[in-house]
Amino acid sequence: MRIPVLGKLFGRKKEGYSYRVYRSIHSQRRKAGLFYFPFRWLFRTAASIQHSEIDVIGLENIPPDGSVLLVGNHPNSFLDYFNLLTVVRHPIATAAKDTLTNVPVVGPLMRDHALFIPIARKQDQAQTKVSEEDRKQANDQSIQLLVDHLVDGRLFNIYAEGRSTDSRKLNKIKLGFMFAVIQAEKQFNFRLNLKIVPYGYYYDRINKFQSSVCLIFGKPFRIRDLVELPADYMSQSDSRRNDLEKRIMVEGKRRLEAEINDLIISINDLSLIDIIDEATALLILTPVKYMNSFGNIKEKYRLSKNLSDGFQRAAKSDEGRSRLETLKDTIRAYRKKLQASGLQDAVVRREKSKSALGFGLLSLVQGILLLPLTIPGYLTSFLPRRMAGLARKYIIDIKKMPRVDGDEKAVLAAFFTSLINYPVLAGLTYWALTRFAWPPLAGWASQWPEQTFPAGTISYLLSQHPSLVAGIIAGIAFFFLIWLWGFSVRRGRRFRTGLRWFGDMLMSVFREKKLEPFREMRYQIIDEIDGILEDY
Repeated sequence: MRIPVLGKLFGRKKEGYSYRVYRSIHSQRRKAGLFYFPFRWLFRTAASIQHSEIDVIGLENIPPDGSVLLVGNHPNSFLDYFNLLTVVRHPIATAAKDTLTNVPVVGPLMRDHALFIPIARKQDQAQTKVSEEDRKQANDQSIQLLVDHLVDGRLFNIYAEGRSTDSRKLNKIKLGFMFAVIQAEKQFNFRLNLKIVPYGYYYDRINKFQSSVCLIFGKPFRIRDLVELPADYMSQSDSRRNDLEKRIMVEGKRRLEAEINDLIISINDLSLIDIIDEATALLILTPVKYMNSFGNIKEKYRLSKNLSDGFQRAAKSDEGRSRLETLKDTIRAYRKKLQASGLQDAVVRREKSKSALGFGLLSLVQGILLLPLTIPGYLTSFLPRRMAGLARKYIIDIKKMPRVDGDEKAVLAAFFTSLINYPVLAGLTYWALTRFAWPPLAGWASQWPEQTFPAGTISYLLSQHPSLVAGIIAGIAFFFLIWLWGFSVRRGRRFRTGLRWFGDMLMSVFREKKLEPFREMRYQIIDEIDGILEDY
């Protein structure tokens, strides 16, 4: 049955199995422990709070069943995994550094109940203080657990770069994931048909609160797509199998590096980062040309990817690099003139279409009407947001560590603070209800007719079981306040967008004549960008 919920209750199950079977493998793709789903809810909530927009391209490339390994880049710490859980419906197991799974209380829960597989990284050895032999032994056990997940049909994720980094290119990927793939395939004489799905992340403002993110999944491939294998692999000699396995690992690494690089915006020439970012910022909201004021992270990704690939091709020739330098100088001059005149690019490019007008007015009206929800959302989430900001500032500004480490500690600080903040708020709700609300409500409800429903039932519960009712309401308040945090972030951002649109529109009306030379200069920049993209 395709009816939501009811279909699950009354639909027929396949005889002999409580879950799907894929090529004789009992797939656990849709199964997970009871504690996995609360963790996933927490992680998805964290992602929705951090990002104003989360979208996906190529989700259909993930096979619906069977053994599948997702391999992606790792630009933004914990949030990468949180965002992956947000866009993929099925439960996902993932490899995680053991310094995370060894965190008191939370670490064992994630390891035992949230499908985290600990990996002992060599770079963390000074922190964990384990011997090299113990580290290798722990990783052997983790690899075996990873293989078991793949053989069982579990959807498994691994970040092959080995650590999170906010660099603008794909770092050298490790070979451990290919070793696990080979071990899983060997159990089935290389007939497991395991699929490897490359994917990547695009953040429009990496390590920035309320940024947007897009996940891009590539086409799956198998080991047999990399190397021609004999019909009966296990009957080959040891030396022949060793040679084949080495080729598989090398070809798998090469294939994945190439495909992930094709999916993400990887800028190997650091001197091109500024011009690519500037050109993206200028083009992204150009009226009619690419996008409008409503925002669309998928379109922004495609535009930025197009600019990145085109500019990097242009930089390979002397003429192309010269044109890029000219473009950079023109953009720099445009920005300086804007600053000297007290203007912003948003005013110069202000779109005056009916759709933009409707979006701006709707954002303002919705923002005003929803203030009774957004303001409490900001107030009740003040403590976790503040602790996240302090943690990020401490790691980046005081400890002088990479921004990605600051973002990681900020997420942890917000998470642990929320474990205290929201239970305390729920407790205060319970106390306020029992202390101030119940006595007058019980007296008022006692006047209702006892034989009527629901008046009589409410009167009975308020008078005979006030603590139970207060506990239920406090529990509802706990989840409602967490939801309110994300709601206030999303709606607050849209309200601010509407306010900025309204202010920019007024300025563009009153300073129309002064804007004309800037618009001409802007059109010249757009033409130069188009020319480079067309020629390269």
